[in-house]
Amino acid sequence: MTTRRTAVFTTITCAVLMSLGSIDSAIGQEMSKVTQSPVGLDGYCAVCVTKMKKWEKGNPAIASHFDGKAYYFPAAEVKAKFDASPESFVPVLNGDCIVCYAKMGKRVPGSVQFSSLYQNRLYLFPSDKERKMFEATPDAFLKTDLALNGECVVCLAKMGKHVPGSAQHTVIHDGLRYQFPSAKEADMFRQSPAQFVGAVATMGKTGMKQTKPSSAAAKAVRLVGRTGCAACEFGIKPLGSPDELGLAIETNDGKVIVVEEAHKLYPKQYKDRFEGNEIAVEGHVVKTQGNVTWLKPTTLTSIN
Repeated sequence: MTTRRTAVFTTITCAVLMSLGSIDSAIGQEMSKVTQSPVGLDGYCAVCVTKMKKWEKGNPAIASHFDGKAYYFPAAEVKAKFDASPESFVPVLNGDCIVCYAKMGKRVPGSVQFSSLYQNRLYLFPSDKERKMFEATPDAFLKTDLALNGECVVCLAKMGKHVPGSAQHTVIHDGLRYQFPSAKEADMFRQSPAQFVGAVATMGKTGMKQTKPSSAAAKAVRLVGRTGCAACEFGIKPLGSPDELGLAIETNDGKVIVVEEAHKLYPKQYKDRFEGNEIAVEGHVVKTQGNVTWLKPTTLTSIN
């Protein structure tokens, strides 16, 4: 009997120690991320500024890691609020300037010295110039950090389907907001975000290469980017209307899309092409040369 009790006690003790070891390992990994990651908001508490509208320094000993950055908090209960919903507190675009990203497609780090709080979201800018541009028309930038125009990246990567996501199921990766129709897809994305982002990027590149010029049966493509003047900014013109300056759309990966007959089909977007507005366009490829693609559009939608 003593031997059996001893064996049972030993088994339980080993199980407890293994469990404690796993917990210690997880805590160690989290602390390693915190200490090795750049500090978000210069050490100011993200919860304090977002919810209480005050800049309060956090304690490095009370920290959390999220989306590649370490965030400090003045108390454990404040950290708990952050951990429950970090997407609600972190600065937009991971602290990069939303205006620079919208206008130039570039990730330019913002500063806590030039910040703006709008609809409970914190925006950082590199200078007062960008902050004033944002505050003049903040609604124009609300969807700039929304990946794939709010469509589910998991659905697109796995099924090739364009499925609208929901703000209720939002996951932030590399500062961009990814939305999903349910918690199932959101959890799948959290486990391996790079896998899905990379798969969709590859699909886009493959689709561009496989399309054939001047073919009614050519595979349709969908692209999102910022508007510009084809001739003025990129030195190219529409194939069908070479006398027109042309509407160009520059994607985040540096591709330039020339929208054929845009001056006739979409006169408002054509007129406003110098504004750098975010546009989603669908259509068929007419010609591809280097990083430039001429597209016969079927739909063109302003996102901002």
